[in-house]
Amino acid sequence: MEKLNIISFRASDGNTVRLEHRESLPSVLSLAREYALAGYPDRYVVFAEAQTAVSVTGAALSEGETERGLYMSCILRPSIFPSQAGALGPLSAVALATALEEHSENKIGIGWISDIYCNGIRIGQSSVEGKLDDFTSYEYLIINFAVKLDPKKFPPRLTDMVRQVFEDKSVSVPLIMAKTVLNKFFAIYRELKSPQKHLNAYFTKFALTDKKIKYLEDGKKKNARVIGVDKGNLTLIIETKDGRKLNLSSASSIIIPSKI
Repeated sequence: MEKLNIISFRASDGNTVRLEHRESLPSVLSLAREYALAGYPDRYVVFAEAQTAVSVTGAALSEGETERGLYMSCILRPSIFPSQAGALGPLSAVALATALEEHSENKIGIGWISDIYCNGIRIGQSSVEGKLDDFTSYEYLIINFAVKLDPKKFPPRLTDMVRQVFEDKSVSVPLIMAKTVLNKFFAIYRELKSPQKHLNAYFTKFALTDKKIKYLEDGKKKNARVIGVDKGNLTLIIETKDGRKLNLSSASSIIIPSKI
C-alpha cells in the first residue's frame, strides 16, 4: 500500500495548506469528493503525478493506460453564497495559466470556460464543483486542476532543480509546480469579492478569439466563429455561419477542437 506523504505549507495568503502527495491515483477528483463528504478540512489538497482512470479532460483512459502530469483537487469550506462563486471557474484558470507560465517558455492561453492551451494545443483544464447545505451556502467546494505535462514544453528550471537539492527527496518538479498553482490560486481567492483585475487577466489570456468551433442547435452540430467572452456575465459570444451573434452559457453546448 502506498505510504501517504502529507505536506503542510503556508500559502501566498498566509493560510496553511495540507497537501496529500501521491505518485498515482485512478482519479484525484473522485478521492477529493470522498474526502469532502467525510469532512476533511478547508484547504486540504489531493495531488498526484499520474492518473490511471481519467484523463485531463475527464474522459476515461483505456485499461492499462497511465497519464502523467499535474492532477490536483483542493477542498474548500468557504463562507460564500453561490452568487459569489460564479467567477471561480475563470479565476482558477487564470491561476493555473499564470503558474504554468513560470515553468515554460511556451505560450499559455485559456479557452472557455477554463481549458488550458500551450502553443494552441489543449493540455488541461481547471474546474469547480460544490455541494450546498440546507441554508444555500456551501458545505464544500472542490477546485480541480489537471494538466498533462510534456517534458519538452515544461523542462525543469534551474530554480526547480536547486529546490530538489535542498529540500526533501520526495520533492519532484510536478510537486513544485503544484505549489506554484496553489499559491497563485490562493492569492486570487483572497480577493474573490473584488475579482475584476484577475478577470481582466482572463480576458487577456483568452485564446479562442476568431477561432472556429462547433455549437449545438436543435440537436445539430453547426459551425461558428468565436467573437470573445462577455465581460459582464462571462458567456461565450459566437457568430454563426448565417451571421447571427449568440451568447452561450453552457460549456456542453459547444465543441472546441483540441488544437486551435
